[in-house]
Amino acid sequence: MDIYWYWPYLRREELALAGGVVRPGDRLLVHATPRPDDPVVTDLPGVELLESLPGVDERTAEGSVRWAASRANTYLARMRARSRAVRERRPDLAHVIYLNPFVDALSLGALARRVPLVSTVHDVIPHQRRLPVGAQRRALEREYAAAGAIVVHHEWVGRRLLEEFDLDARRIHHVPIQVIPAPPVGSGPHDGPPEVLFFGTFRRNKGLDVLLEAINRIPAEIECRFVIAGRGFADVEDTVRSAAARDPRVVAEIGYATALRKAELYARAHVNVLPYTAFESQSAVLQDAYANRVPLVVSDVGALGDTVRTDATGWVIPPRDPDALAGAIVTALLDASARSGFGTAMARIAEARSPINVGAQLREVYDEVLGSPQ
Repeated sequence: MDIYWYWPYLRREELALAGGVVRPGDRLLVHATPRPDDPVVTDLPGVELLESLPGVDERTAEGSVRWAASRANTYLARMRARSRAVRERRPDLAHVIYLNPFVDALSLGALARRVPLVSTVHDVIPHQRRLPVGAQRRALEREYAAAGAIVVHHEWVGRRLLEEFDLDARRIHHVPIQVIPAPPVGSGPHDGPPEVLFFGTFRRNKGLDVLLEAINRIPAEIECRFVIAGRGFADVEDTVRSAAARDPRVVAEIGYATALRKAELYARAHVNVLPYTAFESQSAVLQDAYANRVPLVVSDVGALGDTVRTDATGWVIPPRDPDALAGAIVTALLDASARSGFGTAMARIAEARSPINVGAQLREVYDEVLGSPQ
């Protein structure tokens, strides 16, 4: 089988998924954006990298005319690069791992006429609305209609697609997010107080304002430190920096984190918080917690609450509730027995959702789309 993956923002560790997909004699072309600060490399047989997708300009102010023009040009350039790669490669199947409603509402139909198509839907509705409500709705309807077989990372996402859009349920396939083993880090003694970790992209739906309110409500006698690591919207980054300047318990680590740095952050953490306020997806950050056996406190939005309740891997709280968040954090820090039990459950689930196992599930989807024997 000759497979094409369209995967902007691919991280090097994510490519482990290919090990469960590619069989002897197969070819896989992975089309990605370059990462000069953390280059993607692979020695997997049959796997080829093509890092020709343009990255977005991070220097212009969000919402400005220059910013909008830059994004539009980037998205169109990616669409053309994808179309050219498929035209020249002529793969048996193409998998669009990140959809973009701005261009895919118009371009997926042409792609699907050229090659059997699989698309991953991460966010049923974008967290950050960029179009008027009606225009966004029409764009998503067209995008999903042309997306071919649809992969979702949790049943909750599939149900939302069926509720919101007129789709055939037979098109939807549940394949969990891979849990990538964490790289080994030093095992020296942990100095300092217990740590509560927020890790991920700083978007406005991630509830960092709620977390900062919750921190203010945690009594001073509860010894702990809050590490907020990631990058994203400039105003959210500024809010985190200001909180760290005011409160010595808050540590801001703003910037890109390699897989090794991420593992180092998790190795020190006692609990991982995901206080999201709105979410239409499953979280890759949640899988990072599983990989590192760090129990969770999550808001009951998107697939987060269902996942943590079903897997028994942490505490679930209502969204936008700083009192509940503060209480759950204190409970997590004080209950070592519960943390240990959740960590044991995470280890079991991480093994079941290894890149090889999840890749094999994804390969079953490809075989079904192409009518191949499994």
